[in-house]
Amino acid sequence: MAIEQALLPRLDQAWERFGFFLPRPLLNRWEVSRQPDPVPQTTWESVLKFWSKKKVALVKQTAYQGLYPESSSGAWIPTVLRSGYHLGPFSFLADLGADYWVVRQADEPETFLWREKFAGATDAEALFKARMVEVRRIEEDPHLKTFRVQDVNWDHYDLVIGIDVPVPERIVRSHPKTLWAYISAEAGGPLQKNSLRCPLAGYQLFLNHGFRRYRCRPKNRVHVLEFPLQFQSRNAWNQLRQSVSLPEPRKTILVGAGSWVDSPPAAGLPWDHLSGYLTPAYLAQMFSARFAVHTTSRPRWGNWAIEAAQSGSLFLGNASSLAHLSLLLPGLDCRSLVDASRKISGLLKNPEHLQALQSRQADLAEELAFRRPLLDLTAKAREFFQS
Repeated sequence: MAIEQALLPRLDQAWERFGFFLPRPLLNRWEVSRQPDPVPQTTWESVLKFWSKKKVALVKQTAYQGLYPESSSGAWIPTVLRSGYHLGPFSFLADLGADYWVVRQADEPETFLWREKFAGATDAEALFKARMVEVRRIEEDPHLKTFRVQDVNWDHYDLVIGIDVPVPERIVRSHPKTLWAYISAEAGGPLQKNSLRCPLAGYQLFLNHGFRRYRCRPKNRVHVLEFPLQFQSRNAWNQLRQSVSLPEPRKTILVGAGSWVDSPPAAGLPWDHLSGYLTPAYLAQMFSARFAVHTTSRPRWGNWAIEAAQSGSLFLGNASSLAHLSLLLPGLDCRSLVDASRKISGLLKNPEHLQALQSRQADLAEELAFRRPLLDLTAKAREFFQS
């Protein structure tokens, strides 16, 4: 069976300008059923050549609980293997050779914007104080490599990407030859919403956590790049696969967090509940999965779809609850595990169609989670360094 005809026509990226006028249901259908323009190979080779001559840093502060716990440079896989899932933008390390810095909490107010996630809680002040106790414990741990922001030679870098705002404005402004960018750790939070309007003082670029096929409603402003937190390449995932002990062959149906309780899975299929927190266990689950399923009706950003597709499984999801529909394909919208069971059973009877869908989704993930974001970042970087 061929992939659905609705998937085949290519819709030029120039059509993005008309997306603002489309009704949301039609725009969502457009997002699922049309292929975006791929990055041409000659253009891609130019992008890689550009970054081979640049020095990049990825930075988080000790107040952020996610990602990799200590600073590193060089070999990236040991760094990433110390993360909890999800794995974050590890292609900065794997594909751009970035150094990774964990910096200590600075005193400036803008580096405390993470505190806003406690806003509205009746015990907000207690939560903040408890977090600061944990932050200081991390910073005093002699076994973790963390640094004061003023002790890093930022002039050494052409591009610095912060997770939230780890480096204060006074330091950013004192290094005008460096391109400064940041991405919000919490999609949809106050930092995210405010940064869509204007960047924080001193920073040039905001990476918006998104991976829409068509960047409209809202249209990104000039300082905003469509750029997922899961900035991850297929090549890097292949390297990760070689680093862990794997069951063979792929056979499980991996059910995402929150979906297991929505409906009982059908008997007779090899269901597995996403449960591994430490990265090697998480990777083992991802690499053993033939399908990754998200059915919960609770709103989700959709980052897990990137890791599912790049790790080699086919992602089926609930379109009504995903903020980003980009990696769904026609026919893979599932509102319950019963629905997922039916669709998966049909795909298992048609391995050629299954392989075609998986290949197409993997290509989309490579395009939207790695190639296009890096292409857009490269264009901004070239403009900055030529000015």
